[in-house]
Amino acid sequence: MAKAPRVVIIDDGQAYAELLAHMPEFELLRPHGALRLPDGPAALQWLAVHRSDTELVLLDVQFDIDADRLLPLDQSADTRRTRRFQGVAILREIRRRWPDLPVVLLTAQEDLALTDAAHDVSATPLTYYLGAADLDTLRIRIAAALAEAAQPLEDGGILWGHDLAMRALRRRLAVVAQGGLPVVIEGETGTGKSHLARQFVHANSGRKGPFVAVDLATVPAELIAAHLFGALRGSYTGAVADRKGAFQAADGGTLFLDELQNTTADVQKLLLRALQEGRVTPLGAVRDEVVDVKVVVASNLPLQELVATGRLRADLYMRLSPATRVVVPALRHRPQDLGFLLRRLTQQCALKPAVAQLRMPVLRALGLAGNAPIQLVFGADARRPAQPGVLELALPESAWRALQSHPWPGNLRELAMLAENLVTFTLFSAVEALRAGMELHQTRMQVDGGFVNELLGKTAPDESGETPLDGQVFRVSVQAGATLNQVAVDLERQVLRTLFARHSGDFAAMAQVLLGDPARQRAVRLRLNQLGLSARALRRDA
Repeated sequence: MAKAPRVVIIDDGQAYAELLAHMPEFELLRPHGALRLPDGPAALQWLAVHRSDTELVLLDVQFDIDADRLLPLDQSADTRRTRRFQGVAILREIRRRWPDLPVVLLTAQEDLALTDAAHDVSATPLTYYLGAADLDTLRIRIAAALAEAAQPLEDGGILWGHDLAMRALRRRLAVVAQGGLPVVIEGETGTGKSHLARQFVHANSGRKGPFVAVDLATVPAELIAAHLFGALRGSYTGAVADRKGAFQAADGGTLFLDELQNTTADVQKLLLRALQEGRVTPLGAVRDEVVDVKVVVASNLPLQELVATGRLRADLYMRLSPATRVVVPALRHRPQDLGFLLRRLTQQCALKPAVAQLRMPVLRALGLAGNAPIQLVFGADARRPAQPGVLELALPESAWRALQSHPWPGNLRELAMLAENLVTFTLFSAVEALRAGMELHQTRMQVDGGFVNELLGKTAPDESGETPLDGQVFRVSVQAGATLNQVAVDLERQVLRTLFARHSGDFAAMAQVLLGDPARQRAVRLRLNQLGLSARALRRDA
């Protein structure tokens, strides 16, 4: 028989403790003979000593207790509101100190909405618990909280971490991955949307067919329909043979469409039909083809905003089922995961073949095994003795603080590149020392803190307000719009017009400035078209 979880109840009354007595499968932890802890301060004091003995917390939301025993809710909250949402204040503090501790929120108030108090803890579901008749509801919530807490920080190549929003994302994706409904994944560039689609949604969909990914930002607008739905020979200029589309290629599996906003209204109409009827018509064909495809759509912009600005059909948006929408949090919103992610990404890049030629001579020189792990250490770990059998790269305290305060505009992609640079350049310096005839004795090497700041400076904003030497300055006019997206689009148009004029319409030069790669001029030209800008008109104006 499985061991019963040990439960702490934080409640100013006896109601929940008495109701839980009807659930013999849970062994109640009785601190000092009590079934419960009456308020936040008492609970935090208990958990500080007995966290390892506690597997689950049941937390009431409303506390009718003296004001001096209340934890602060927010600066604007009066005593009445603080009592009404005291559980939220307690939950915040528990999450800050023990992020992995499972918590189930309870309330007997049917009209209470947690989002009325705070969005930062809304990933914890609120259980409306009205009496013994709802014991099964409570059992389900408790089982879910315990199962979620048991999930590993990394699974299937996905770095979930401790963050509550990521845990809620995993829970929701596990549900929407199954069945035939589309899945919408929103999030900033670099947050790993395609990785989630492949490694989690497709892997948990139960489908035996392939995973097919299409980045719609890289397909010329006039070829998107053929790319998605297929085409017969001669159906358009350059079609010298029949070709299957992405829908046919993904039949029985999953089709991942990245950056949906790059499609025209006509293509969106065809996508709507494919989703509604499960049929596609290749260009030039007269007969439909039946396809069974799980569609996953990703965008770095909220689809609802795209509908509001006319870039996405409202009927397509509704058919994509907004109820299946998930948002991948930006890295700057996952501060407690930064250390875990940086360590894990460092370990991953140290195993890459390109790093092996630097890693192996250093390990040999130090007398370490050829498969010895490379670990990044910082903070308290950097102040303890080095681990035997491990090559440690120690990050200076100032560099770790710089990483913590960095906004990470490139998200996980930027962090992964930084980790690879740290490993590569630190090992390269050690190899250079060996080539110069020097000996190495310490298995803990210091990472160059100045190099870390240099890497961060490539993406961090210049707080001095001075123009970076490799940057360009654009004068723009900000005008109010109905949405922030409208304002951003208008600013982008102004920048592209100015850049077009500066470089006399040379798209390769524009791509070098914007993307750091002149070969990506097609992407710049496509973006110009998407914003309704004509290269011919811009040349005429210039």
